[in-house]
Amino acid sequence: MAEAEIDQTDEHQYFEGRAYGRPTPTTDEELVRVGPGTKGGELLRRYWQPFALADEATSKPQHVSVLDECLVLYRDGDGNPGLLYPRCMHRGTDLIYGKVEQTGIRCCYHGWVFDSQGHCLEIPTETNEKLRQRIRQPWYPVMEKFGLLFTYMGPPELQPGFPTFSLEDDLGESERIVSYRSDSGPNGPHPKLSAASDYNWWQMYDNWMDPFHVCVLHYSINGPQFSPSLGILPEVDFRETADGVISIQKRVRAEGPVQQRISQVIMPNMNCTAGVTDEELGVAGIGWTVPIDDTSYVMFGLVRIDRENPVSPPDIPMLQDHWGPDHGKPFAEWTLEDHQQWQTDYVAQKGQGDITSHSEEHLMAGDKGTALSRRFFRRQAELVASGQQPIGATPNVSYRVEILGGNALLDRETGECVAGYAATT
Repeated sequence: MAEAEIDQTDEHQYFEGRAYGRPTPTTDEELVRVGPGTKGGELLRRYWQPFALADEATSKPQHVSVLDECLVLYRDGDGNPGLLYPRCMHRGTDLIYGKVEQTGIRCCYHGWVFDSQGHCLEIPTETNEKLRQRIRQPWYPVMEKFGLLFTYMGPPELQPGFPTFSLEDDLGESERIVSYRSDSGPNGPHPKLSAASDYNWWQMYDNWMDPFHVCVLHYSINGPQFSPSLGILPEVDFRETADGVISIQKRVRAEGPVQQRISQVIMPNMNCTAGVTDEELGVAGIGWTVPIDDTSYVMFGLVRIDRENPVSPPDIPMLQDHWGPDHGKPFAEWTLEDHQQWQTDYVAQKGQGDITSHSEEHLMAGDKGTALSRRFFRRQAELVASGQQPIGATPNVSYRVEILGGNALLDRETGECVAGYAATT
């Protein structure tokens, strides 16, 4: 419509809603910032966080970044993993260039040796033993468990015991717990070659309590990317639990049992998300969305595997190396046009920017789970900021992580579980 043709009676409607003059967007700082001294970062530091696979700690030092801190990881000749502040406390040379020895790492500059707890074991140029014994390179504790390395980065006097997980309960003789690391984020490799997902961790974490995107992004926009039954609009009940939030999703198929899928988030950054095929019945694994810094993250997880009754690899498009458009290119090589043709979690989350602008969101009823999990996180962050203890982070006490997530089939008439895992909620 040309301006000369504007009917004065419609002028208000014509000008209303223009982008010009819109408010400057803002982000929820309590959620997105993870560095030392930030509310969210201090909450995350009150818990044991996975930061590497156990076999990544070797005699070759490497940089690792966790919660906006760069550190050096190594494993000494006695098998102890060490996680140290990288700048040697003598003259500041990066210990990434150090030589790993039987009991520690030797700085390349003047030969100071530090063990996995930062003790200075040797200063080749000095004879003052009392001085050496007072020297301590900044360090963080490391716990090796399930093939993962965990660290606690909070106040030393408030360190909780290492948690236990219901996933460990009643393991059969043929069962084991397997760990994994996902540099690429949700549902397959991201279209880049860097070692982490390149946007704020909450844009991923919000996803765990968003069951409705599954039937749109993973079904109606592109056709089935998961099992077709996940394209059914679910009936959802969102609930707070003692340590997080769950979504109980029921999908009524044309025939047969009702499919129930329970997803769960556990404070501050854990999730239990069930499988995405109809065959994957049973309890969910557990995962962590671990911020590297404010604009990148990595995911770690644990799953329970039965070696005698393995589940066949799911033949679903989104878990394949080549899927979507018929060009045959690996996902990492897709162009903008490819992603416009076949959208994924990556573009939906990265498309919000490196850090989303929360002030421009318009949350609806279907976003209740997302709103609940954000609110829960903020409450715990406020407790820490006020000098109190967050859920599950009692000093010297081991926290019990109870998994409620999983897939089940329910009888259409009675609602009783006929197969799979239906936690008492």
